[in-house]
Order: sequence, then structure tokens, then C-alpha cells
Amino acid sequence: MSLTEEEFEEQLADLLINYLENCSPKQIYQALLGWNFDNPKQAIAWIASSPKTDKGSALLLFWLMEPDFAYQFDTREEMLNKSSWYAENFDIVETLEKNYLSNFYKQQNYAYTPPAYFHDNAMKRAIPKELFIPLTGEEVPEPTDWEDGFPAELQAKKK
Repeated sequence: MSLTEEEFEEQLADLLINYLENCSPKQIYQALLGWNFDNPKQAIAWIASSPKTDKGSALLLFWLMEPDFAYQFDTREEMLNKSSWYAENFDIVETLEKNYLSNFYKQQNYAYTPPAYFHDNAMKRAIPKELFIPLTGEEVPEPTDWEDGFPAELQAKKK
């Protein structure tokens, strides 16, 4: 019996989340550096909502999500009316902002410097200034054993 695309995506998301639950904060940062954003969004939503996520990882993920698109909408309802396909990404960006500004992420061991330039011409809301402040800390190298957004130990399981 073959899986539907939805069932496959759900199993893939579960596989990734189970993997991330057992990662150290540094491994989560590395996972983001090797991430393929075609992978199920539930896994990065888990990272955005996890108290074990390092503040540097949260800031990295925020900017990887290209938040300028989310900030062109005043509200979630406006986004749903104009670009409903973007709902998962919008929710992740909102979660990251809320958690970052409320000091939800307690650890800050890893460095990240936000981009100096982004497309802000269509934005209706300003990205909070705190999300532009570079974080100092350990520089985390990109993973060498990731392929297509998966660590070596999961590559065979995703097929």
C-alpha cells in the first residue's frame, strides 16, 4: 500500500522532529544551516517553538524565512485573503518574533549577523530593531554530512 503525498509529508515531518528533539542546541543551529525549505514546515515550526533553541538559531531561522514577505501584511487575516499559500511561513515568522522579543530563547551561545539588506519596499509593518542586532558567540560551521536538507543518519529513512 502506497502512501498519499500528505501521509508521506506527515511521516517525514515526524522523522525530522524526532531527530531534532534529540539534537543539541548546536546541532539545531547546524540543521538550519543545511536546511532545505522544501522539507515539511512542521519541523522548523518545532524549532521556532522549542525552548531548547538557541537565540542565535532563532535569529538565523527568522532571517532564513525571508520575513520581509510576512511584514507586507498588517494581519494574518490580510495575508490569508491575499496569499493563503504563505500561512505556515507567516505563522513561523510571527512565532519567532514573539518568542525572540519575549526572551523565550534562554540560551545565547551562537553567533549570527542579520543581513545588511533586505527588500523592505512593500512592508506595512516594521521588523523590530532587536531582530537586526548581531549576536556574538561561537561561529557554527555548516554541516558536511547533510544532503538535500537531511542529516546522514536520516537520508536512507526519507526514501
